[in-house]
Amino acid sequence: MNFDSKYLVRWGIPGWTLLFILLGYSSLIDFDSVKQIFFSKSAPVVVGSITLFIGAGVILGNIIHQISMTFGFIIWTKRKKYFKSEYEIDTKIIKGTYGKDIQRIYSYRLGNVHALRALFFSFLISIILLVVFSFTLYFSYSVGLLLAVVIFLNIIVLNNLIYFQRNLDFFIKKVKNDF
Repeated sequence: MNFDSKYLVRWGIPGWTLLFILLGYSSLIDFDSVKQIFFSKSAPVVVGSITLFIGAGVILGNIIHQISMTFGFIIWTKRKKYFKSEYEIDTKIIKGTYGKDIQRIYSYRLGNVHALRALFFSFLISIILLVVFSFTLYFSYSVGLLLAVVIFLNIIVLNNLIYFQRNLDFFIKKVKNDF
């Protein structure tokens, strides 16, 4: 298995985003308890908390990435048509004069689409959890403001996702036509 450190960041960001939002919600409910854990004077407690946060974020982010691939890509894609098209694009790129450069650009754009889709789903899961927690555990104006900020950030991520998806689609169309 070829494992690169970029995957830790790619999977970590959606997981860490969700955990930060949940930590923010927890801070609004009981700031003193959160402060005791993360601003403790005990080095092992701080190091353990940070290590747990980082590790859990990567694992959770990978799960979110898999969910985003399932709901944002696999379910909506006609697989036979997509696989044939993907194969044709790869073949054209590999045989082209600037194949490695085109492949690098294509991978970069596709990676951005996947990363933004995972981040979108991370915010979406956060919104769902905040709404559920607001109805079942605790709600205040501060929680409402947190929810509004998360919704706003998700709208920004969705706009970026749409932009990068259209950019990728245009790039694929150009590769099909020009090669």
